Amino acid sequence: MEAVKNEFDRFTRQEATFIFVTNEIGLGGVSTNRLQRKFTDLQGWANQYIAAQADEVYLMVSGIPLKIKQTP
Repeated sequence: MEAVKNEFDRFTRQEATFIFVTNEIGLGGVSTNRLQRKFTDLQGWANQYIAAQADEVYLMVSGIPLKIKQTP
């Protein structure tokens, strides 16, 4: 996870607007496959880290954007 954080931080040091699109794969059941669980955990941690740094966060549900974070 530290490598993901470092890469994200390095990338976003640029003076620019970024739009990240990720998958929310943690809303389903828990896989019996160890590797799948590890990937799901890493994706969830990465999503949380990215969202914590973002000014705005949207969750898309059936093509409908739901704003879940807005920084004043």
